[in-house]
Amino acid sequence: MLDKTPLIIGAGHGWCATSPLHLTLQCANNCSHTGLLKEDHLLYNLYSDEAWEWRKPWYDRLVGDSMTPKWKYPYGYQNQYGYHNNLEEIKELFGPPTLDLYIKYYTRHYKRVKDKFTYVHDFSNSNAFLPRSFLQKIAPKLKKHFRIKVLMIFRDPTRRLYSELSHKWQNSKELRQDFVTTREYFRSYLKKGNFTRNCDYISTFKSYNSLFSTISLVSEDLWGGKNESLENLSKFLDFKLEKLWPNCYYPEMGTKAPKYEYLQDQWHSDLEDLTEDDLAFGRKHLEKYYSDWYKCFGSMPWM
Repeated sequence: MLDKTPLIIGAGHGWCATSPLHLTLQCANNCSHTGLLKEDHLLYNLYSDEAWEWRKPWYDRLVGDSMTPKWKYPYGYQNQYGYHNNLEEIKELFGPPTLDLYIKYYTRHYKRVKDKFTYVHDFSNSNAFLPRSFLQKIAPKLKKHFRIKVLMIFRDPTRRLYSELSHKWQNSKELRQDFVTTREYFRSYLKKGNFTRNCDYISTFKSYNSLFSTISLVSEDLWGGKNESLENLSKFLDFKLEKLWPNCYYPEMGTKAPKYEYLQDQWHSDLEDLTEDDLAFGRKHLEKYYSDWYKCFGSMPWM
């Protein structure tokens, strides 16, 4: 029987500190390496053509870098193999999505890095959007080729949602015309009650946990040194994690968040500071998701 490739799948959630978790694995500890980029969204593109909207800009950027490299990333951050040496792999990765391509990409990458890294990982936040029926369909074949560990990280649902909506507001001319501030948009969005897929932590957790070895991480616990979170993650991975990459979302500082290197997606997200009234308003409208968490885990880390 052929040895299986050790693969970590990050299944979200966006705006919960997936970037510093990715950098903790790849840069701070040399535990796992993601390859050409943190999020290739290949599995979601296999599920839905919607993913190409997110993948196309990265394809253009990576191809452009491979032709005339503009950035010199330090070893282990993004891609330790010069883009100009990987043009054919870039084109292949962003070609027609298939499960065989996913298997080939991560299996080949592991062979390249296995002397220095224990795992390879796919940290596409869109993995959190894959429905259980699709995961059930692809799981048997993935398990034939990979030893899979699934990491899921969560943050206070109200603060997370505000960060997501603030990011969305910044990138939408229409929203900026309709709402003067991000807090105004946040409150209007909450009143409508039609929440993003990122809000439903427990459904996503149950889907992955029913099929793969899965761990749930609370961002505030991990970076706050609470509940032996780092030790538990080390045990789960059977790899001693010595330190964490900094996290702009902990402690929560809103617009005063430190501008840590490689974490612009975090410190650029929040344009305003939520008041205590904003937080109470958000928790009231998102009560279902706090309740779901308590029913699943018997704890409430955000109250």
